[in-house]
Amino acid sequence: MPLPDTTQVLVVGAGPNGLAAALTLATLGIKATVVEARSERSDGARGCLIHARTLEVLKTIGLSDNLKDIGIQSKGIIFHAQTNPIFNVDIAGLSQFTEFPFILLTPQSEAEWIFEENLLNHGVKVIRNSKVIGLREDTSSTEGLQVSFEDGLTIRASYVVGADGARSTVRTLAGISFKDPSTNIMYDQNPASAAFMQITLADVILDIDTSIEIRRDVVSWYLNGRIMFCPLDPPGSLVVDKHKSFWRIAIAIPPGLPTTPPRYPDHVYIQNEINERKPWKGSIRLNQLRTAATYRVRSAVADTFFKAIGNGKVLLVGDSAHVHSPTGGQGMNLGICDAVALGRAIAEHIKGSQDDAVLANYSVMRKRTAIQVIQATKRMTAIVNIPNGWLRRIANILMYAVSFITPIRRKVAWRLGGLTYRD
Repeated sequence: MPLPDTTQVLVVGAGPNGLAAALTLATLGIKATVVEARSERSDGARGCLIHARTLEVLKTIGLSDNLKDIGIQSKGIIFHAQTNPIFNVDIAGLSQFTEFPFILLTPQSEAEWIFEENLLNHGVKVIRNSKVIGLREDTSSTEGLQVSFEDGLTIRASYVVGADGARSTVRTLAGISFKDPSTNIMYDQNPASAAFMQITLADVILDIDTSIEIRRDVVSWYLNGRIMFCPLDPPGSLVVDKHKSFWRIAIAIPPGLPTTPPRYPDHVYIQNEINERKPWKGSIRLNQLRTAATYRVRSAVADTFFKAIGNGKVLLVGDSAHVHSPTGGQGMNLGICDAVALGRAIAEHIKGSQDDAVLANYSVMRKRTAIQVIQATKRMTAIVNIPNGWLRRIANILMYAVSFITPIRRKVAWRLGGLTYRD
């Protein structure tokens, strides 16, 4: 599909956030142009949890039913000390508060496929192999911004939505700063991996000894080993033997180690980590490694999610606007909620008085929520990162004790499910 010369709304990035923004606009009668630098959807180990609040938001654009048909409807997240459960984040117990009392477990690539197919039904096709390299005010046109691409093409747009990830080109070209809201450390100020906690995420097929029971209706964190097992249904045409199972695993690596894990771990590395961290005597054999990557755990939020450049508007969603620890699986969820809110704000701006207050309000409200999520994920990450020894034992005892306090248990479930962030 060729790139048009002009468009009212240009969405840069065809991950779940960019697609959700374009879908929201399409349902409101506005066809955005969506560009993506990649040639195809990524199948990497990225988001895999879709929470209750996100499903509520997706229902407003007609996507919740499509998504419910894929993946596993998990009852929640259970934290363990060795093999003993000590705290159950019971999302299933929220049935009186939400239509979606579960965590939908599905690879991000599967959700993206559904988003893109629905967008295509609205007559919008993603234009791939289109890498943005420039953005400037266009004073010669009513379309306020001129965006240039690596292949030499350009497009004029009134609104440019940056949905192009943590290293967002759109955010950088717009001159919007990106730093930790607590420490004011810029996102790329300290690139040394050893200074950060890291998490290896891997999609794997496991052959699990029959003596080992890892529940397939919840996400399981084993805190003493700093390892998580998240059950997934196999994506696409992948055929799995009935004795094997498909999982996302997370391996937390504390900061300050003399050696850093590989950026893209191989089969041997993942198997060794499982062997060292699993709390059971029985074997867990890595039958197949589909994809794996190691991420530095950092937090940052954009100074603003909206910036006017001349008579053009730059707006940010998802990782372009905020990043944080993957613990708790909030990233894709926060971004999708951003995207639907942004689509509505742009539509209101186009169809209404074109008062920039509606876009500024989007920025203020979503940034406030992003900071709250960053603070919550930092607390959860700190719990995972407690070293083994007496501190770990005390933390485990405290978690077990508070698990009997119903208001605390429900508050944690409410926040994890995203219901805290309802408008």
